[in-house]
Amino acid sequence: MVALLRHIGRQQEQAPISENIAVPYLKEMNFSYKRYRYGLKKRNQKAFERARSVIEELGRLDHEHQCELLYFDESGFSPNPPMQYGWPWIGQTRSNEPLAHRQRVNVLGALRHNEQLIWTTQQRPTRREDVIAFFDQIADLPHSVPRIVLLDNAAIHKGEEMEKHRRRWAKRGLHLYYLPPYSPELNRIEILWKHAKYFWRRCLAVNGADLLNEIQSLMKGFGTEFTINFA
Repeated sequence: MVALLRHIGRQQEQAPISENIAVPYLKEMNFSYKRYRYGLKKRNQKAFERARSVIEELGRLDHEHQCELLYFDESGFSPNPPMQYGWPWIGQTRSNEPLAHRQRVNVLGALRHNEQLIWTTQQRPTRREDVIAFFDQIADLPHSVPRIVLLDNAAIHKGEEMEKHRRRWAKRGLHLYYLPPYSPELNRIEILWKHAKYFWRRCLAVNGADLLNEIQSLMKGFGTEFTINFA
């Protein structure tokens, strides 16, 4: 966008013009302002609908205090968030590639159906043993009803080691429910990640320590300073 404004300014032999003035030019050249999306592969719609029905039933049981439903996922935060919107040609779908950053904070989170959040942060890539340790932490929390954790099919969420621990967790009242592939809409914590990245962050972090403090403040403030209407 900045480069385009400069180009238009050079063509008119004057200083770069403002975005408000540039918008008519962009529309005249058949651009439209829309959100960039990450492409999803085609999913099994029947499996998606079946999983959605299961989650609705689990939500009802959670409301009646017959189980505890948690939505689990990991997310990474970089000093500069990825571009969410841009100007593609009208009728053209643009996808955005995530940027590589040397400084990054990764968060593991489990969002309760009542919007309580369990989380931890780390400044290195998340590995399978991190997921196992996090689920051990959840299993150790006091509970009187079965605890159901929804999660996707990421490689670090599966494997022989996970299956071994899964049987042990089941004996402690913690059960895993894997969502169908390519179904992020079914995982409520995805909405939390979106808000944290695009609406709550001030993006003032300039180094690893600042970024860690910023993300930890966001996680601590969820439910009080930062809220979401999931309805």
